[in-house]
Amino acid sequence: MAHLGTVEPDRFGRLRYSVRAEGEAALRAAGELRAVREARGAADLAGYLRGAFAGAGSVTRPGGAGGHHLEFVHPDEEFVRRVARFSRAPLSVTRRRGRWVAYTKSADGVTTLLSQMGLHDAVLEYEARAVLGEAKANANRITNFDAANAGRTARAAARQQAALRRLDPEGLPPALREMLELRLEHPDAPLAELARLGGISRSAANHRLRRLTALGERAARREDPC
Repeated sequence: MAHLGTVEPDRFGRLRYSVRAEGEAALRAAGELRAVREARGAADLAGYLRGAFAGAGSVTRPGGAGGHHLEFVHPDEEFVRRVARFSRAPLSVTRRRGRWVAYTKSADGVTTLLSQMGLHDAVLEYEARAVLGEAKANANRITNFDAANAGRTARAAARQQAALRRLDPEGLPPALREMLELRLEHPDAPLAELARLGGISRSAANHRLRRLTALGERAARREDPC
């Protein structure tokens, strides 16, 4: 049961009211008042952080060399530490070139703080750029990996050709002589193609090429012992 009553006017003469509640109604009213206070407090913190970010904050575009980075920079230490306390995302505080800095270097920290400030469009744009940046980084890694593999393969093929050209086919067993001739005739053919041309398994072709390469390198060492 709740009762509405009046109390003495305030110092400006305005009438004030009081609500008196008992039992379950009292608990419900207390919960509602607490929720209002918390919402008002959250709005106040968001407003404070928005103002602080507008005056002293910056965020790095995701996908660049600097990675994820949002920071507040100000000469007043108390201001920077207050920003760190108000933030829902953990912020590290340090001193850099005579000024205080509160910062986060995680994607989650950046988006949490932007969201707390009510910058929801910025959160969507940031996440979209982060996804695009990660996709580009993955594509570059794959390209570099393929290029490195191609380079290693080319160098290995060149060494193999140089070693095989040192061999005298007449001094080799028939199986090795046949493989030597196939490789010299088809320098760019993959191992599977050489195996098909020789009528043998891929494993056998690989074994014979290894033996030929080892013989060629041994011959090179004999020719140039230094």
